[in-house]
Amino acid sequence: MQRNQKLVSLIYLACGFTSWLIFRELFATVWAIAHLPSPADWVMAPSEMLGVAFGVVTFVFLLRNRKINMFTNDTLTELGKVVWPNRKETVMSTGVVSVLVAIAATILFLFDVLWGALVHVFYQG
Repeated sequence: MQRNQKLVSLIYLACGFTSWLIFRELFATVWAIAHLPSPADWVMAPSEMLGVAFGVVTFVFLLRNRKINMFTNDTLTELGKVVWPNRKETVMSTGVVSVLVAIAATILFLFDVLWGALVHVFYQG
């Protein structure tokens, strides 16, 4: 459990940073829509301060919640057991998927052209 703790803390820090970015923009938008005053002599805008507060709260909440910590540690442990494909298998799988997507796109394109022609014939005639 302790082996993954640095990575878990880093993941939670990234979640806190993402929360800060999202809430900063949310509060800035609400602040602008509500036409609330923003003091010019403050070091940070109120929306920035609220965003930082939400980011810190998110980080601390994730770090202190025992169930979330156990789940994240278990997930990282299970990910360590995964046998990842090598480069050759990855390239081959990517090629197969790309060809199948191209075939499906061609079939859908032809169906769309045919359907458009039929609709055109019925509505013109």
